[in-house]
Amino acid sequence: MLLSSLPPHRLQHVSISGVDSCEKWLSCRNEFLHKYLHQVLTELPSCPCSYPSEVIYGAINIQDTVLQKTYRWRDASGPKERLDIYKPSARFCIHSMLLYDSTTLGAQHCCYDNSMRLITRGRGAGAPNLISTEFSPELHYKVDVLPWILCKGDWSRFHSVRPPNNRLECTENPTELVFQMELKEAQEY
Repeated sequence: MLLSSLPPHRLQHVSISGVDSCEKWLSCRNEFLHKYLHQVLTELPSCPCSYPSEVIYGAINIQDTVLQKTYRWRDASGPKERLDIYKPSARFCIHSMLLYDSTTLGAQHCCYDNSMRLITRGRGAGAPNLISTEFSPELHYKVDVLPWILCKGDWSRFHSVRPPNNRLECTENPTELVFQMELKEAQEY
């Protein structure tokens, strides 16, 4: 790829070696991965608009009104989740669990603010995981966490491929002003 072919806002991400690992990941054109990502984005459950606080006691069932199916969810807010690094404005997160009849190995990841409202965009928003930690923590790290690291935590680039779920049309959170500030900060990093 020629540097002159990159948009100006992406030039800042090119390392001294001339290779932007995030850009390589973003521009991956593997047909299998493209189909699988589409399947994950359409078949994973919708993020609830409010954090289901009973999930702190164990896995819970939540009916998805859009997909007309019940999904199991677990809390994903503990210390090992490192929300302070990966979802810095989130206070709580949950992730869907694999179903016995699931056609993917993915998991929906949803994050919430201090008021327990779904974060629909920005640095604290959850994103779909192609591989659930239930299936393989190691593969999840390579497929879901490593791309975020390659993008140096620039969630705006990461979310362009792995958009946060707001299928239930929850109120946009954060506000437009806060979102634009977070976007500017992410792109200037």
